[in-house]
Amino acid sequence: MQAEIKRWQTSKLLPLDYKKILEKATLDELFECFGAKLSFGTGGMRGLMGVGPNRINDFTIKGATIGLAHFLLEKFTLPIKVIIAYDTRHNGFRFAKICAQTLAHFNIESYIYLNPRPTPQLSFSVRCKKAQAGIVITASHNPSGYNGYKLYDENGCQFVPHLAERVAYFMETKEDYFAFNLEDYRSLLHKGLVTELYETCDKCYLTFLNKLHPRVNVNKDFKVVYSPLHGTGYAYGAKILRDLGFNVYEVTAQRILDPNFATVKSPNPEVKEAFTLAEALGHKEKAALLLATDPDGDRLGVAVLHKDTYIYLDGSLLGSLLLDYLIKINPPQKGAVMMTTIVTPKLGTIIAEKHGIKVRNTLTGFKFIGEQIALLPTDEYFYFGYEESFGYLFSPEVRDKDAFQALIMTTNMFHYYFENGKDILTIIAEMYEQYGYFNDDLLNYEFIGIKGQTLIKNIMQDIRANTNKLWAGIDVLSTEDYLSGVKTNKGKENTKLTLPVSDVYRVLFESGAVAFRPSGTEPKMKIYISIFAPSKKDADNKFNLVKGRIIKFMEQYHE
Repeated sequence: MQAEIKRWQTSKLLPLDYKKILEKATLDELFECFGAKLSFGTGGMRGLMGVGPNRINDFTIKGATIGLAHFLLEKFTLPIKVIIAYDTRHNGFRFAKICAQTLAHFNIESYIYLNPRPTPQLSFSVRCKKAQAGIVITASHNPSGYNGYKLYDENGCQFVPHLAERVAYFMETKEDYFAFNLEDYRSLLHKGLVTELYETCDKCYLTFLNKLHPRVNVNKDFKVVYSPLHGTGYAYGAKILRDLGFNVYEVTAQRILDPNFATVKSPNPEVKEAFTLAEALGHKEKAALLLATDPDGDRLGVAVLHKDTYIYLDGSLLGSLLLDYLIKINPPQKGAVMMTTIVTPKLGTIIAEKHGIKVRNTLTGFKFIGEQIALLPTDEYFYFGYEESFGYLFSPEVRDKDAFQALIMTTNMFHYYFENGKDILTIIAEMYEQYGYFNDDLLNYEFIGIKGQTLIKNIMQDIRANTNKLWAGIDVLSTEDYLSGVKTNKGKENTKLTLPVSDVYRVLFESGAVAFRPSGTEPKMKIYISIFAPSKKDADNKFNLVKGRIIKFMEQYHE
């Protein structure tokens, strides 16, 4: 570690602002910045901004792009082009330019958006412009001190592990990020190795979105509040809905491109607190629906008015409602396939299979859904994809979760029910009555820093080792350990799991499942609980029993 610190301190390429940070850093800060290296996780490479190999900065971005360049040169022949986008976070354009400058060193062309643009638009643009890859500078819904780096292949799908591992290999074995200077950005523009993309380049994506759902005669009494949470949705989130005729009120204070996300604790539409301003505006205007997208525009959060209260929908419930609605307006044809993840509650799977829709389960992360779309045989077609973490996809023209597709479909769905006089509790009750009662929850335990990463690994080991003790008195049908690739079945022989290796451990009961996994994007341990039963009372009782066991078990690790 000391040698790496000295290498940074003495490098002639190090900017003055980075040198000053190093001079003032404490020993603890240096340990966190240099004691480990950032790696590719569920959502690409993501971390706090700062100096050192364990932080997002000019050089870790440059190093990742060196790895990408060698990966592309191994796979394709020149000319090669890469589309680059970034969200509204600190240093977004700075890091995007470094990507373009690094690629230019290898004679790879870049097309870089001049303004912050959503991740799903990048995915769409890679396919539309027939590029060989895409880069998004984003940390999604993480707090303002974070940034990140996501890679997309020629299909517009985020790099799956074996591709990311190849990039990581080249990062370690090829040019070091201190090995060469970057050519001036303006010079590269003049040479044509870098091309800037203006707002006119939004037209293809917007035209695609405009045709996603059949137009309806909008009831003007149906009002919608939308917030981009200071993110890329500022560009056209509200515009999309207005162009479709909806009566939209935008949270203007959150339309401001603020990299500090000053009006929210965290720009995460998965948490109710992010909707504080939207809810105030909703009550003022008596809006039927509140919608919010995260900074890079791939997640959608939703709340629906019931009497004088807004009911917040979790990601799996909204996904099930959208699937049920999609079946009503666009009945599945032969070969329809729905895709979801192993940690997403089973309600959507039950709905799909009841209507003859095949279901593909993937590991956590929408990249695996995107990958499966490309692998569909000719006698099957993509019908719908979603995951519990507020990600939805209706059209495979995008190969990642798309908050703007979801924005359109969700608004149309609740307008449909508004016109039919059904409130949200009635809609949910009817769905549960038809398919079974579900009680789901996601527990997040935060463990910060390198020490926290070690503790999470120890927790996962303890969970695997103490399965019998943890679930004593509860009938466990099987366990699925995606790290070892083994499914342990009660009273039967063990079987092999077919999905790729991942640090996920699932416990399956007759009435549901629990999944444990370290987050690939945040310093968190995630525990997914999903319990179902024929009656609500039975589902709630079983849920409370399982959740209670988990909370008691985790008390020893987290105060």
